[in-house]
Amino acid sequence: MLPSRSFVFCLLSPSSKRTNICFPGVTMATNKGKPVALVTGGGSGIGRATAVRFAELGYSCVVADINEPSAKETLRMLQTPGIAVQVDVTMATSVEAMVTAAVQHFGRIDCAFNGAGIEGTTPARIADTPVDEFDRVMGVNAKGVWLCLKYEIAQMLQQEPVMSDPAKWADKPDVCRFRGVRGSIVNASSQAGLQSFPLYSPYCASKWAVLGLTQTAAVEYAKEGIRVNAICPGLVATPMHDRLKEKSPPAFSERLDSVHPVGRIATPEEVAQAVCWLCSDACPFTTGEHLKISGGL
Repeated sequence: MLPSRSFVFCLLSPSSKRTNICFPGVTMATNKGKPVALVTGGGSGIGRATAVRFAELGYSCVVADINEPSAKETLRMLQTPGIAVQVDVTMATSVEAMVTAAVQHFGRIDCAFNGAGIEGTTPARIADTPVDEFDRVMGVNAKGVWLCLKYEIAQMLQQEPVMSDPAKWADKPDVCRFRGVRGSIVNASSQAGLQSFPLYSPYCASKWAVLGLTQTAAVEYAKEGIRVNAICPGLVATPMHDRLKEKSPPAFSERLDSVHPVGRIATPEEVAQAVCWLCSDACPFTTGEHLKISGGL
């Protein structure tokens, strides 16, 4: 991981679709009542596709990643106002600063996708896995999700619930859409959080941990209008997938792309659609769940 640092905002090029307000170190776009989505790991892969999809749906976006240039690149793809934040999800001060930045610029956080994650550097069986490798992967994938939940939920608890078309639900006062929600969070687990993943025990352990965190957070805050769910993708065409193929033993690598019954791996955009659906008010009764996106596996 990169050394701990405070957040840094990106610089945007002028765009006919955005109104940019510039001052030293920060470039932001004005927000006029749009819902706000925060995406970690937004610099590539599923995170990038999710930020793009949120923008297509009209959300203002906070694109967060430890890789600042990648976050900036994603931001240039968006159709709505946004900011890019450099964040180290293993550091509480950095995650808190990310959430603070989002609220300072957009006023609230309606949705969050905690997608930042790493796979580890050395495929090995448990007895041969270095201890620091386990600590590093768990630090990003498990502790990172816990820290994001901690500060995202703390912010959402301060927000007024948003109601979706109250008149439509006036005769159903107990329905969540009428009562309103303070926020919705989706965490990135994995198919490896549901079954074994040989040679990658730290990754597997971290993704099982994400499901436990998801279910616990969902129960703790269900009555306060905060929904928390998780996605469990199979193999997806991302840079992480490419690294897995390069690092894994040939026999393991050759099987990677043929494990799904549908005969292919997923695209990041397919996973992004699922994230945005879970964040939307289309499923107000859904919390504490995990959605498997694995092509029949």
